[in-house]
Amino acid sequence: MEEKMLDIENLKTTFYTREGQVHAVDGVSLHIRGGESVGIVGESGCGKSMTAMSVMGLLKKPGKVDGGQILFEGRDLRAMTPVERRKILGNQISMIFQEPMTSLNPVTTVGKQVREALLLHNREMTRAEAKRQVIQAFELVGIPDASKRYGEYPHQLSGGLRQRVMIAMAMACGPRLLIADEPTTALDVTIEAQILHLMKQLQEEKGTAVMMITHNLGVVAQFCTRLYVMYAGKVMESGTVKEIFGHVCHPYTDGLMRSVPDMESRERLYNIRGMVPNMLHLPKGCRFCPRCQYSGPRCFEEEPELYEAAPGHFVRCFLFESEGRR
Repeated sequence: MEEKMLDIENLKTTFYTREGQVHAVDGVSLHIRGGESVGIVGESGCGKSMTAMSVMGLLKKPGKVDGGQILFEGRDLRAMTPVERRKILGNQISMIFQEPMTSLNPVTTVGKQVREALLLHNREMTRAEAKRQVIQAFELVGIPDASKRYGEYPHQLSGGLRQRVMIAMAMACGPRLLIADEPTTALDVTIEAQILHLMKQLQEEKGTAVMMITHNLGVVAQFCTRLYVMYAGKVMESGTVKEIFGHVCHPYTDGLMRSVPDMESRERLYNIRGMVPNMLHLPKGCRFCPRCQYSGPRCFEEEPELYEAAPGHFVRCFLFESEGRR
C-alpha cells in the first residue's frame, strides 16, 4: 500500500477573539495516500475549511495553528521556513477555493493570474512559454476559445468558466495534492457533473491525490474512496465510503444521510434537530449529544474517543466503546 502523502496528526487550530477562544479544529487526525480521493463532510462551521486553510498556511490573526503535525511526504509543513513552504504550497499542494469570483483578482485578466502561478514556481520559464501552457491548461479543463478567454477578466466569464479557471490554476504546476473546497457549490447540476468528471480525469492522468471538502454526499459517493465526517471541530466518523454508506454508525452521520432528498419518497424531508453549537460555548461531554436521539447521562459528562466499529471504520460514540479503541 502506498505511503501517506498527507498525514495530519492531532491538528489544533484556534481563533483568539475578544469573546474567548474558538477551537475551530480540535485534535483532527486524517491522512491521504497518493492518487486517493478523500472526502470531508459536515455542516457549515464544523471545521472543514479551517482544516484545509491550516494545511495551506493561509490562516491570519486571530487564527493560529497551535498544535499537531502536518506532514507532507514525510516533511513537517509547520517546521518549515516561509521560503521552504512557498516552494511547496501552490506548487506541490494546490487549492480550489469555494467562490471563484472572490478568489480571482477582478482587475487582472484570468490568463495572467494563472500565468503568474507558473512563473512563480518555474523561474526559468519565459512569459511566452507560460502563456502557451496556460492556454493549453484552459483547453484541458474544457474552456472554449481558450486564447480569447486568456485576455478576459473574471466578470466576463460565467460561474462555470470561472470555476474551470480556478481548476486550471490549481492544476497548472502539476500538484501532488489538490484540496478542493466546495468546488461545485455555486454551479448547476450539469456543470457540477462536468467539473467532477474533469477533476477525476485529471486525477487519473496525473496521479494527483484529492481532498474534497463538500456538503454534498452525492459528490462523495461519486468521487471519493474514503470519508471523514466532522462536527464542531472534531472527526466523528471515518472509513471507506463503501463501509460508511453501507453501515452508518454515528448518529450524526446517520442524520446527514437521512437528510439527503429522496425523489421517490412522499415523506417529509428529515432534518437533524437543533443547531451546530456555538464554538465559544461548546457543550460538556460529546459535542453532538444535545442533538442526539441516543444520548444518555454519560454523553453529557464525558467526551467519547474514536472507537473502531469495524476494521478501518472509526466512530466517536459510546455506543461502539465495546468494539475497540483507536
